[in-house]
Amino acid sequence: HTVSWYRETELGKLASSTMGGVRQQLMAAVLVAVALMATAAEGYITQKTWGAIRRANRAGPFVGLVVPNTYEMVPVLESPSFVASKSVPNMDIQGRRFRFGTIEGQSVVMVMTGLSMLNAGLTTQMLLSLFRVKGIVHWGIAGNANEDLQIGDVTIPEYWAHVSLWNWQVVHIWY
Repeated sequence: HTVSWYRETELGKLASSTMGGVRQQLMAAVLVAVALMATAAEGYITQKTWGAIRRANRAGPFVGLVVPNTYEMVPVLESPSFVASKSVPNMDIQGRRFRFGTIEGQSVVMVMTGLSMLNAGLTTQMLLSLFRVKGIVHWGIAGNANEDLQIGDVTIPEYWAHVSLWNWQVVHIWY
């Protein structure tokens, strides 16, 4: 009863119209903030870097080479089969160095992920989002504890676990 009387008074009408204006200003400020955040989220890569990405993609499509650390990467870089790109040998984006070249005439882009599935997933997604990639090759030691296996041996596991999930997977291979 008292609230409805207040709304009908001149003071109530003035307060109501002022509050409506404040609400509109607040809504406008929120929309501007959201727009700026969206711009900032897309703006982490400079126009100069986008230009370099476009230039690098002219050599694609690439086979993406994804390695966890320098232990697996250095042998490739030092191999006579790897020829670094003369136009864009490497590019640093968001803490990752993408290295461009060819192996036996095939265009490749190699990136080191760092350890863990999270780093591998994020870095691989960045590779796929930025560059023209037609396939991915990922390799590493995977914590080998089998003394019968040597560096360079290729294995295809029958079972493996996502350690963070402890979910065993069965792979069926037909020859």
